[in-house]
Amino acid sequence: MWERAATNEWTQQEANFLEATLKVQPGASLLDIPCGFGRHTIEMAKRGFRMTGLDISDEFVQKLREQVAAEQLAVQVIHGDLLTTDIGGTFDGAYCLGNSFGYVDYASMQVFIEKVSNVLKPGAHFVINSGLVAESILPNFPKTKHYVLGDLTMDIRNDYVIGESYMATELTYTQAGRVEKQYFKHYVFTLAEIKRMLARYGLQTVAVYNSTELLPYALGDPQIYLVAQKE
Repeated sequence: MWERAATNEWTQQEANFLEATLKVQPGASLLDIPCGFGRHTIEMAKRGFRMTGLDISDEFVQKLREQVAAEQLAVQVIHGDLLTTDIGGTFDGAYCLGNSFGYVDYASMQVFIEKVSNVLKPGAHFVINSGLVAESILPNFPKTKHYVLGDLTMDIRNDYVIGESYMATELTYTQAGRVEKQYFKHYVFTLAEIKRMLARYGLQTVAVYNSTELLPYALGDPQIYLVAQKE
């Protein structure tokens, strides 16, 4: 489903945005965490960057490794949990795209931010993209959504747990009569909380956009693209 949903045009737009906001040139070392099936990792590697991608999914990591080998790209693929896996090395920039920020609770997010900060060189930038920060998701909370991609459909049912500030989601996939359900929670942080967490580990927010077009973020905008700089 996610591979079908991510168009090449969208990937190109986000790759252009990363080049502009990370302020890097080909040859720089970049960290994609988590990298999913590697659409940004692959595109940035093709543009001449030395890439490291980390993800916990067996299937995604295997597919990414096969593509990297087939195209002989400068990519290191790491299979592991973003909270516990040793990344190693130092990087000229890093990014966390596609709603991945918020997979875990407040304490664990601090562990994640500290890990990323520790491997960034002074002056390096860290880009976070999400459609699930509080100022985006709560003004128009989406209780249900329905997506169709070819012969595959995805139905989403969301509930918001107020006391714990997380969105509980039920996903129902249907394809050729086969139905599969998945459940997950996504912690919802305010923009100010995110900026404070970043600052605690030496990452100062320098810009907050609502799109890859570098427009200022405002309450209710569906996406946020935050850029922070390592002290």
